[in-house]
Amino acid sequence: MKRVIGSSWFAAVAFTVTSLGLIAMLYQRVEPFRYYGGRFGVAPFLPDPRVTTVLLLVAATLATLSCLLGAHRMAQQRIHRLDWFFVVIGEVAVWSLVAGFFEKGRGLWNWHVICLAVLAASGCYLWATILVRLRAGSLSDTIFWPKVFRTLPLNQFAGIFVLAVVAIATFVLATGAQSAVQAAVRSGPYRDLSLVWWLIGEWGTKVGLAGLTLVAVAVLCRSILSITAAKEAAVEARLREERFRAELITNLTHDLRTPLTSIVSYVDLIAKLELPEPRLTEYTGVLTRKADRLKGLIGDLLDASRASAGNLPVRLQPIGISEIVSQVAGDFDDALNARRLTWVGPPPATDVVLADGEHLYRVLENLIGNAAKYAAPGSCVHADLDRAPHGLRLRISNRTSEPLLVRPAELTAQFVRGDTSRHGDGSALGLFIADRLTALMAGRLTVTVDQDRFTAAVELPLVPASLTR
Repeated sequence: MKRVIGSSWFAAVAFTVTSLGLIAMLYQRVEPFRYYGGRFGVAPFLPDPRVTTVLLLVAATLATLSCLLGAHRMAQQRIHRLDWFFVVIGEVAVWSLVAGFFEKGRGLWNWHVICLAVLAASGCYLWATILVRLRAGSLSDTIFWPKVFRTLPLNQFAGIFVLAVVAIATFVLATGAQSAVQAAVRSGPYRDLSLVWWLIGEWGTKVGLAGLTLVAVAVLCRSILSITAAKEAAVEARLREERFRAELITNLTHDLRTPLTSIVSYVDLIAKLELPEPRLTEYTGVLTRKADRLKGLIGDLLDASRASAGNLPVRLQPIGISEIVSQVAGDFDDALNARRLTWVGPPPATDVVLADGEHLYRVLENLIGNAAKYAAPGSCVHADLDRAPHGLRLRISNRTSEPLLVRPAELTAQFVRGDTSRHGDGSALGLFIADRLTALMAGRLTVTVDQDRFTAAVELPLVPASLTR
């Protein structure tokens, strides 16, 4: 029984009977409908007023009960998912429009049928959809504007502007509908309504334009929501892809380290045996070098994965920049001498930056190591310190053997080399790791290329001198 009463067809029948009962009461008791009921010859066919009242109350109760019982099922229907704000606005606009047509055709029975049918259908739908949404708890979900103001907050100009336009247009539409109805009702038997004048001068300018304004703003806001949702989905997909890639690289490097450790251990054991075969010693040396290179590549890959995901801990502390630059450069003396490179370091300075010592060492190691690998043989590698707008800037520059054909922004990406022929033993991750580690320390790494001049600049927050005493 509950399922039958809560069905959509039962509600439609109950609302139809309610509408007929209400129309019958109008033509029985309310002027001027009572006059037109006698004029059209409808009065003799209407039931007794008391019967009409009882029928109206019973049908309205059943219609309301049907909506409440079937609310959760009806709430999934598209007709009850329409934006509730525009449903109400549309009802007001339609009712005011019907008032003009009704007044114009008040002497014709067919206009009575059409206009009352529109009013009854729209009124029953409004009552039904309010009951369904309130009972199912979907009223707030089917209002468009809260979603707009979550994307365009009211503390921003765009949100305030949209709210002002919507509020003004809604007020104009509501007052315009009332004015249009009053203008239509003011006509009489000796002052007939000019429908064209009323549609253009009253309803069109006061209701139609305000409604079109609301629709235009809603369409624009919906486009903004769609673009924002698409952008958020793209960002989420990219983050999900990066997390998956980082996890894959991390797991893969861990799995590779286990057999690599075994290889290195057995190569060391073979080297310690001091076997008389000279070729075996040569092969052991090759295996040792390749294993060490593979170990370095795996370490770079793991560090790049962790730095990209931001999973590395950061312990910021005051660090003397000149001392750490000199220390790292000293570790590359052999590599610089092998390529006849001259290191020109910055003059001694007392500047102190706020950084993580381990991460900063790795950044400088990658930058100076990059210069040691790719600087033109016999040239100079310069390191300079200067003040930046937001801290201290360390610039390491060198001249390359050939002009770089890669854009500077690409050099800090993963697996991108300035040497496109892939000569050398690098992993193409040095600048990428340096960039991510610098960002973790609230700094910035910039790379510039001017023909054969390559410059990498690390900018880090400067610790005030008063705090270092």
